[in-house]
Amino acid sequence: MSSARSSVEIPWRKPLCGLLLVVCLPMLYLSATSFMSGVSSSQAEMFLRYWGEKREQPSDPAWLAAAAAAERAVSVGPGTNGDYWDRLGRIYEWRYINEPFGSELADASRERALEGYRASVEARPLWPHTWVQLAFVKLRLLEFDDEFDRALVQAFTLGPWRMNVQAQLAEIGMIAWPQLTPEQKAATWESMERTLRYSSQRARPLQDLAKRAGLYNELCAAVDPALLAQRKWCNGVI
Repeated sequence: MSSARSSVEIPWRKPLCGLLLVVCLPMLYLSATSFMSGVSSSQAEMFLRYWGEKREQPSDPAWLAAAAAAERAVSVGPGTNGDYWDRLGRIYEWRYINEPFGSELADASRERALEGYRASVEARPLWPHTWVQLAFVKLRLLEFDDEFDRALVQAFTLGPWRMNVQAQLAEIGMIAWPQLTPEQKAATWESMERTLRYSSQRARPLQDLAKRAGLYNELCAAVDPALLAQRKWCNGVI
């Protein structure tokens, strides 16, 4: 009896197993690639955090390891992950972080960073942090074009109370001041005011930048006088 039942069931088992294999293999592959890309992206992030804390340009071996991890994350992972592409962009931007704007040595790396940011904003267009990074790398490349203008607008509009975004916008604006339109200059001081309103400590480097750029008079004329008085800025010592 048992032997007869087995002989009836066996023909159904093979097709069922084959079907399960067809269904499960893609899922297993997707899980494995997602895991690998996630691990690689986390490795790249650790390098970025370390460089950010040290405020230093990475060594060649460290940068190569970080770039390999970031490239692996975007190539192995399924679909287009905006976070991974943003991280790739920042890795390439850090390659020559201390090189002057317009440096030919840094151009190729900064162009690759730009590609990463473009892919990232295409995948998640509402994320202001990548828009401001895109604007910054355009500044480093001395590319003041429609893409630069759009990145400024998007970052300003999408991140009105994200202080890292606003502080970076104020920094970009003061550095690129001669290239800005009147509207962009006004937005620069609005970002400055938002940063100062949030934290005088966070705004202090921007105050120093305004002085070095010869823009302190303009800052004092543009920012809310009550806020300046509260923070003890622009008290006649310029």
